[in-house]
Amino acid sequence: MEVYPDIYFLPEWGQAYQSKEHGGELRTFEVKNDCGHVYYQFIIRETPVQTEGQKYYDIITPFGFSGPVLLACVPNKESDMIQAFNDAFQDYCMQHRIVSEYVRFNGWINNGKDFEGIYDKRNHGTTVFIDLTVPDFFRDEFSSNARRLVKRSRENNVEIEFDFSGASSHEFARLYGLMVEKNAVTNEYYQFTEEFIRTSFNYLSGKQFIVNAKHEGKYIASALFLHHGDYLHSHLAANDPAYFRLAASSLITYEACRWGVDNGKKVFHLGGASNDRNLHRFKMGFTRTEPLDLLIGMKIRDHEVYNQLASIKEKMAGSLDEDYFPLYRG
Repeated sequence: MEVYPDIYFLPEWGQAYQSKEHGGELRTFEVKNDCGHVYYQFIIRETPVQTEGQKYYDIITPFGFSGPVLLACVPNKESDMIQAFNDAFQDYCMQHRIVSEYVRFNGWINNGKDFEGIYDKRNHGTTVFIDLTVPDFFRDEFSSNARRLVKRSRENNVEIEFDFSGASSHEFARLYGLMVEKNAVTNEYYQFTEEFIRTSFNYLSGKQFIVNAKHEGKYIASALFLHHGDYLHSHLAANDPAYFRLAASSLITYEACRWGVDNGKKVFHLGGASNDRNLHRFKMGFTRTEPLDLLIGMKIRDHEVYNQLASIKEKMAGSLDEDYFPLYRG
């Protein structure tokens, strides 16, 4: 039985989230030899522009943070194992007309460092996490303001409800919709329907749960959490803006921390917020631990075709966004 280091590497995670890449197909690639084992799951997609007479593809890692990972390796053989993976995967890409890769590495597993000799890397901001191994997370990690918000929520009689089956998916989706509307989120990639949330519980049974906050019988805040191995993740959060004053999200975070400690988790990942100063400040209120860098890996597997596709896109669009990868998707 394989031991995957985090939920984002699980096959069922890829199955649950492959639909986020419309028209994409989940695939896996593995290299096993005397040195060890590299595992990689990704989604293959047709490129949005094509050359005449031939279809080409590119790949992206599923929603979340994964990429190729060393599941096992003989000591001091890491570089040999990674080179063997790259050589074999290069052949695979050429055989399957895969032009480029876009990899969202896992910051806490730090597989971006393991594979840094293969991929060009770009810093994609930071992600915040709570150290659950401290003697008392409430005292040692939470700021005085965060502790005050938790107490305020309790004093306002906010009640907490754990849902391990997805029965409250309707309420979560309703609250998430309010946040999408408030923040004018137009990118469908970051929108989640009730059906999607319910279906994810089928794939990830025993690996996720919802924590709801209620006030006078009304659902006012909700968050979807993931867990596997040492890690607990705050995956999606939702609030009714009319009840912000009750600080329900702070109480939800506290209760999730408590669940994590009780269930032997070592790290509670709160997620990133690099483009939202207020959200970043809010998340940093729950930890005294330095954020982790989120790294993106990029690799062109077929330079000749890549350049052809970029040229076609430039003719179609009039110009290329040089900061976008791959260029032909910009």
